[in-house]
Amino acid sequence: MNDLTINLNGLASHLVHNGLLQPNIAIDLVEKANRQKQPFITYLIKNNILSSKQILSSCSKSFGLPIFDLTGHMFEATNELNFNSDLIRRYRIIPIKKQNNILDIGLSDPTDKQAIDIIKFYTGLQISIFLIAEDQLDTFINKNFNESLNHAKLELSMINDLTNDETQIIIQENSINYDEPVIRFVDHIIQHALHQSASDIHIEPYEKQCRIRYRQDGILYEMAEIPVNLATRLTTRLKVMAKLDITERRLPQDGRFQVNNIDIRINTCPMIFGEKIVLRLLDANRITLDINELGFSENQKSCFLTKISQHQGLVLVTGPTGSGKTVTLYSALHHLNTSHKNISSVEDPVEIQLKGINQVNVNYKINLHFATILRTFLRQDPDILMVGEIRDTETADIAIQAAQTGHLVFSTLHTNGAIETIARLQSMGIASYNIASSISLIIAQRLIRKLCPHCKLAEILPKQSIPEYLMEENEITVYRAMGCQQCHQGYRGRIGLYEFLPMTECIRELIMANSSTSIIMGHAKQEGFLTLREAGLKKVLQGITSLSEINRVTQ
Repeated sequence: MNDLTINLNGLASHLVHNGLLQPNIAIDLVEKANRQKQPFITYLIKNNILSSKQILSSCSKSFGLPIFDLTGHMFEATNELNFNSDLIRRYRIIPIKKQNNILDIGLSDPTDKQAIDIIKFYTGLQISIFLIAEDQLDTFINKNFNESLNHAKLELSMINDLTNDETQIIIQENSINYDEPVIRFVDHIIQHALHQSASDIHIEPYEKQCRIRYRQDGILYEMAEIPVNLATRLTTRLKVMAKLDITERRLPQDGRFQVNNIDIRINTCPMIFGEKIVLRLLDANRITLDINELGFSENQKSCFLTKISQHQGLVLVTGPTGSGKTVTLYSALHHLNTSHKNISSVEDPVEIQLKGINQVNVNYKINLHFATILRTFLRQDPDILMVGEIRDTETADIAIQAAQTGHLVFSTLHTNGAIETIARLQSMGIASYNIASSISLIIAQRLIRKLCPHCKLAEILPKQSIPEYLMEENEITVYRAMGCQQCHQGYRGRIGLYEFLPMTECIRELIMANSSTSIIMGHAKQEGFLTLREAGLKKVLQGITSLSEINRVTQ
């Protein structure tokens, strides 16, 4: 044991000495953390090797250091020494309080002598150390020292001390005179979200703070908090950009605007402490309409190409909001888009503008509904129709009639799975024989996060961890998320996960007989049907995603 620990120092040596790690394991973990350029303590916690609480408790007892809780700690109030955010991010040390010639600092690894010495040199003060839980420290640093938002937050804080008269919004015939910092801060939020490949921005006013969150790869992450008194000005600025009514705060509003050729949809909703705003960022340049990039297996791709190449029939894509249905359908339209085809789409609203496609927005204010536009399309010699969503029986009836009369029709429906779609249409009053005769393919889909290829970590799982139908070996190699500079918490980008239910003669007969979904499922499985979870586990075995991600999406 002594021979092994000769090469250990710092926190690793301490944890071995206290029995929290075995020497050979500690050496291996130190090497892995170094390869991934992560602090050792960060590596341990992100990979669930030790908890933040275990390390905090051990260091506190061994070094006799007090623990500091960062909850409610306002960094700006204690930053008398103008601590550089780069310094804090690099050495993971937070200034807590300065009194006379003594500076209290908080850190999670008290063995990091280099970081402590640098802070001493930087400040010229005596240092008093407090311990902070690593997970709490990590959250605090990410929240307060985000490089791209930091400059904007400082600019915005400058207007906190202005009087009510100076900050009053002046409205004159739909024009508005603003403080420049508010405008710059809004621009920073949007540009940073685009840089982070976020799909949505949530601006949420509460009693004392206004929270800003981004949705990245389908997950919401808190990015910043600003004083609540600024929320109204941010809201008004965004309303002006979208040409919404800035005097109306009691009712929801929808709109859209562009920033650097990026389409942004805005929705406002009145809450008890102000208006919540959600911005949907639609960057058409980042959307790939290549069928090969959707995530189909070879069998699914072959089936998809066959069905969308037919002259008639209804192809339905189902799934919850944000599951990638529109991209799947537009990939089909992009594949079929030639000068020989008359292709029309009706959506609410049009999300992807595609040259060569006749696209119409639904407008409920003037009674321009899905069904109305679809009837008009049928009088304009169509070859291919796309209906953004089947929401009612009337729209479903027209789509099915179009599919039965020589047109290829694409649409979406909100159901949990491919087979449940049949029951959903029946519950809408669509006759079973119309369902059986019109539908050619039903796809259910979800989006799953892809593991970062730079930092994913292989691990061996026993056979019992994975369903037996996927493996013959006693053990199998899968990968799990780690986290590095190239990704976000171990994941980078998303890919589709699919159930395919083609209309075979057997399935048609079962639908005509009003068979239950369980009976249809049994026969579909005999024909090779894979559920979303089964398709997901195949992607786990291919190293595309992690088992925990599939569990999250397909629970």
